[in-house]
Amino acid sequence: MPHNAVPPTPAFVIDLPALNQLLGDFQGALEKHWPNSILSYSFKTNSLPWLVSYMRTQNVWAEVVSDTEYELALALDYTADQVIYNGPIKSRDRLRSALLEGSIVNLDAKREIEWTAELAREMPDKDFGVGLRVNWELEEYCPGESGAHGEASRFGFDRKNGELDQAIADLKDAGVRVAGIHLHRASTTQSLGVFRAVATVAAELIAAHDLHLDWVDVGGGFFGSLDRSPSFDEYVSTIKEVLEPVVDINHTRLIVEPGGALVAVPLEFHASVIDVKEIDSETIVVTDASRTNIDPLFRRKRPFKTSLETKSTELRDEQVIVGFTCMEDDRIMKLENAPALEVGDTITFYIVGGYTMSFQPLFIQFLPPVYVRDNDSLTPVRRQWGVNDFLQGNEWIGADGTTAGSF
Repeated sequence: MPHNAVPPTPAFVIDLPALNQLLGDFQGALEKHWPNSILSYSFKTNSLPWLVSYMRTQNVWAEVVSDTEYELALALDYTADQVIYNGPIKSRDRLRSALLEGSIVNLDAKREIEWTAELAREMPDKDFGVGLRVNWELEEYCPGESGAHGEASRFGFDRKNGELDQAIADLKDAGVRVAGIHLHRASTTQSLGVFRAVATVAAELIAAHDLHLDWVDVGGGFFGSLDRSPSFDEYVSTIKEVLEPVVDINHTRLIVEPGGALVAVPLEFHASVIDVKEIDSETIVVTDASRTNIDPLFRRKRPFKTSLETKSTELRDEQVIVGFTCMEDDRIMKLENAPALEVGDTITFYIVGGYTMSFQPLFIQFLPPVYVRDNDSLTPVRRQWGVNDFLQGNEWIGADGTTAGSF
């Protein structure tokens, strides 16, 4: 809500006390229920360098899904044995180095099985253990809760049609241990039932394949809130309740990979009113924000949680808050029965940390600045991008017709 530390607009602000509370709550839940665990952070959710490096200082591992994200982790001083390497787009060279340098690797593609087997045959005296991403049917366990919108998930090895069995057999033939299983499924509800289903499928696979695992990776998709349920404690205790009868929790590590659950709530976007128009029967409030900042996929249906800073005492039945871009559908939300906004007033949009920065395009305006707020102090952690930032590393034609920039 309104705060004394206010940045110039437009800007993102990370509320550090809120971030620390969420981190502490998740770490506390793991320590209470499953001390032999790994809390990792999903880089794809928000890969702001300050944010992911701060996670490292809080003993949170990196969860990455591409060579690029893996290399970002190394550049930000994660060691290879603090990285969980997922996703279907691993390269052969990076996969090999990750296995050799001690990363936790969950395989997601058939070519990764081949590359791992190849490496194991080259080094028969070395112990290689990998995880397998399992493709399973969330709808069968939690009808109506799948994030795949009625379609089959496209990730991992299908446990019904024999592909998972074949992957396990191919790895064993090459002398590779199946050391873990990865069971992340996106859901629309983030309910405890989803994670009970995740744990149930893990238990079924452990029994069916007589697996002795170093880790069970339940992925992400948790709900994150400072004061609402389900809590991190409820999630971890639910998972433990199902899995403890089939694994030794002192040996098998529980891996969680939250993203939005940790960073959605602590991030705000601050904007100013730059124009107010009366068009037909609508009051149009133009801001220096855009849906490209806080809803880059233009999917959000519910209104944003906001606060207003204005001296106006007049109430207006409805105001349409719009962005600065040249798109007609850059309409952010409607304010109802709120103070009549004027040029110079400010609007803060809350809970905008999940995927917004990762998906933000360089459309019309370049990347906005980011600040970290700790009580009443603001620290800049990303400056406003300008033309020079956009031009770096590019080649273009100068006024004289010759190359003016180069890689």
